Amino acid sequence: MKTSTYILSVLLACFAISIYAQVTPHKSANTNTSLDQKAIKDLLVKAYKWQESNTSQVDFEPISDKKEEHFIGLDHKIHQKRMASLQNTGYFSTEFLQNYDAIAKGIDTQLKSKKEEWMVGDMSPFGEDANPWCRCQDYPSDNPWDKIVLKKVDIAPTNATVWWTWGDKTFSKGFAYKVRLIKENGKWKISYLQGFDKDVFLKK
Repeated sequence: MKTSTYILSVLLACFAISIYAQVTPHKSANTNTSLDQKAIKDLLVKAYKWQESNTSQVDFEPISDKKEEHFIGLDHKIHQKRMASLQNTGYFSTEFLQNYDAIAKGIDTQLKSKKEEWMVGDMSPFGEDANPWCRCQDYPSDNPWDKIVLKKVDIAPTNATVWWTWGDKTFSKGFAYKVRLIKENGKWKISYLQGFDKDVFLKK
């Protein structure tokens, strides 16, 4: 009888240890996901505040002909300064920077080859007739970035995809902006912004 009780106690102890071992990693994973989600939200807020202070009327500044009637290419000096500024923030991955540069080169090529015509004073034929950083033409407030909400989150150990929306019921209705991120040296960086999808931006 004593032997049976002892064996039962050992089995119960082993079962309890097994259950604990299975549950504990999930708690750790949930904690890591929560920390990553906060880090991603903080990164987006910083990146959007930066672009708000450092973006002119357009991301890709064109140059006009002598008559100032048509845009005939991209202003390369302004573009190179912009590339340096983007890189120096530490917010954007190599993939994003390469894509951004490819868009600039595509615009330059299409204007020089006259594949696209852009009259001075007209809206750009590139992009989606909206601010590519948010695919919008207006903000819900003067400083909306602290209030943005991560609507959907898909996080893996070294990459993530999130959709953010405005922290405003009216503006958030039916709105979601896709962002992809990659973790480099333990730090999240933006690798893709929906408004800068190269194929859409250049209308391929």
